[in-house]
Parts: sequence; C-alpha cells; structure tokens
Amino acid sequence: MNTKALVQWAKANATGDVDQSSDRSLSLASRLLRFRWNGAPTVGLGSDVDGKARIDSVLDGVSWFLARREATDDTLHLILAIPTEEDAAQPPLNEHFGAIGTMIRELESGPLIRVWIITPDGKPTEITVKKATFTTATPQRWSEMLMSVAAKPVTGMATDLVTAVNHPSFALYPKLTSQTSTEPWQMRLDGLAIGSAGFATATLELPSSNPDAPGEPRDTWRRVIGQGPIPFAPSSADHPITLIKELIDSWISEDNPAAVLSHGQSEHALEAHVLSGRLQLATADIPLHPAVPFRSGVLRAAQFPTLWGNVTSPARYLDALLCDGERRPWAVELKDQDAGGGHGAYLRHGIGQAVLYRHFIRSADPMEPWFAHHGLRRLECRAALAFPTAAAGTTGKIARLRDLASRYNVEVIEFDRPGNHELS
Repeated sequence: MNTKALVQWAKANATGDVDQSSDRSLSLASRLLRFRWNGAPTVGLGSDVDGKARIDSVLDGVSWFLARREATDDTLHLILAIPTEEDAAQPPLNEHFGAIGTMIRELESGPLIRVWIITPDGKPTEITVKKATFTTATPQRWSEMLMSVAAKPVTGMATDLVTAVNHPSFALYPKLTSQTSTEPWQMRLDGLAIGSAGFATATLELPSSNPDAPGEPRDTWRRVIGQGPIPFAPSSADHPITLIKELIDSWISEDNPAAVLSHGQSEHALEAHVLSGRLQLATADIPLHPAVPFRSGVLRAAQFPTLWGNVTSPARYLDALLCDGERRPWAVELKDQDAGGGHGAYLRHGIGQAVLYRHFIRSADPMEPWFAHHGLRRLECRAALAFPTAAAGTTGKIARLRDLASRYNVEVIEFDRPGNHELS
C-alpha cells in the first residue's frame, strides 16, 4: 500500500481530516500522514518511503504528538504500510523494525506508542516491537578486526607520509575490511578520504561515483590531481606528497587556518577535528576526549561500526566515539546544520542515530574485548547529539530538540566552530 493508497485508507477510517501537507514549523514532510484514528493521534507511512523515513517516523511522530496532542491524549499510533506481514522479518525491513523497536523502548517519557502494519488488503495488525538484538556473527567479526587494528603497527611508507605531510588535517584511518591488504590505512584530509597507504606503497584516489560532477571536492581534485588513481612507492613519493600539500593549501582558509578545510564534506571535517582532539566537546561540566587517543597521525577509533537491527549489514558508522573522565564511552552523532540540513528534522533525526549507536554498544557483548582493551566501561555508554552553535532565531526549534533529546537521555552539545575563537 503506497502513500496514495494509504491516504485513501486514512480518509475512510480517520476521525476528522487527514493532514498530508508539509509542516514547516515542526519540519515534518508530507509523506508522514497525520490524523486521528482508533481514539488517538496517528501517523502513517506508505510502503513507498525509504528505510530512513521509516526509522525516523518514531521521532517525527513523537514530535508531532507533543506539539499537537489534546489534553487527554496519552497514546500515539504508528501505522506502517508493507507488502506482506512476512516482509517485516526479512531484510531490509527487519533492520527498520529493529531500529523502530529500540527507539520506542528507549523513550523514557512521552506517549505510549502502538505500532501497526497494514498490507494492501487494508487491514491493520498491531505488532509488538522490541529493542534490537545482535545475534549474527557480525559483531564478533568486527570485534576481532578492531582488536587487530589496536595491535597493528603503522610502519614504512604510511609512517613516512604522516611525517612528510606534517599537517594536523592529515590522518590515517583504519579500514577494517582492508587490514590484510598491502594498503590497510586510509589517508584522509580533515575526514575526506584521499587514498590508501601501507608499508611499501600508497595510492592517491578520491572515492566518487561521479568524478566528473561539479562541486567540491571534485573540482579541486581534478585541478590538482587529475583523473584516476595515482599509485606510488617510496622512490617516487615526493610528487604525491607535494600534491597532498597542494590540496591542503587549496582548501585551507588563509584568514582562518584553524577552521575546517573547505573540501565540501563539513561533517567529516568536524568529526576529524573532534577525534584528533583539535576540537573538544563537553557536556554540562564534563569534558569529553577521544576514546582512543590520536597518536602518530592515526585515528584508530574512527569509523567505529555498529548495527541498528539483527542483521549482518549495512554497517552504521558512528561519527565520534568519545569518553569522559570515568571512562564511560560516549556515542556522539555530529551534525552541521549549515551544510544544508537546517535546525529541524535534520537535527532531530540525529537524536535517533545517537540512541541507536548507544544501544548497539551496550548490547553487542562480542564487542567487549575491544572496549576492555581500552579501559572503557561499555555497559555505561552515554549518547549525545553535537552541532555548531545554533543560529539566532531558532530558539523554539532548539528548545523542542532539547526536550525530545531529554526524553531519550541524550545530551545536546552546541559548540563553537573550529577557528571561531581565532576571529573573535
């Protein structure tokens, strides 16, 4: 039952009107139908929406309920259209329903949320959702990979590149799926992947599905590097090192060199600043630090993998794994509202990501050896949403955001953009 068909079903069964408009004040998309049904506020999504919209529907629905409920309302119905009931247990819907279950069960204060699935026959069926469990072999495999990375030395050309480039934006990230390759380390500039490196060789390469498209980082890459990957060995390293430095010079601000590189991937850049310790986040009076210190140009805790449902894929990568002074890990979702997402749904959905990351870390027991190796208290993992200080005029949206986050025990952290203090 697609959105069009679900609208017709809702109009035939709702009490009152069916709202299928965009709500700019609450940043709700038109695909999220809103109406009263079965004696309570109800939101619904057709089967033609993507998985992200399905997972985000819990937070969107709760936000709408809190803003529009009647005085006696205490229940929110969530109706999700799917092809058949059996599909709910199959990929990719089993990941979606696992995440939805986690989001509902992690809500500490708010409405009772009842979940219904509706198939093309038009008969809604209430289902019981639970927090996601993680019983596949994937967490164990990741744990072994992470432990391997923790013990893996960085040698040869990879080390020489860090020394030769000698810039805080340049770092090596572990690539878990490539640890047995000849180039197991990913080279990045303020979070932007620019190639790979190993003991004896390295390769400059910009991952892009459309390298000819306009915009950064592709424009500067084509001008400085050209097309195609550039492999090199120690005997020919001087030229690629010069190219890396030219990339840095092209993206760095002459007036504000402490700012993130302007390569077009601002969230990755903020992530790099946080994980390298150049930007320190704090919640209330508690400073947070990288869970694994940035040493010798290597960010070993970068791209930490998680799952949102009891599946083997896709991997959902945590933006920043930090810790406090008591060695409690913090799952931090980083956002940059100025990159186009704004202060509404974009930030709200970040709360959900933080909740799902926290749940995986607390619940995936096979990951314990890695956390124990780094002296981290995995079961006490906390969650935070962090973003640059909100713009003037967004007070109402940020107040609603903080209220919603508090209902999930998620901290909201606003911070000065890197380099802002340099201009004050």
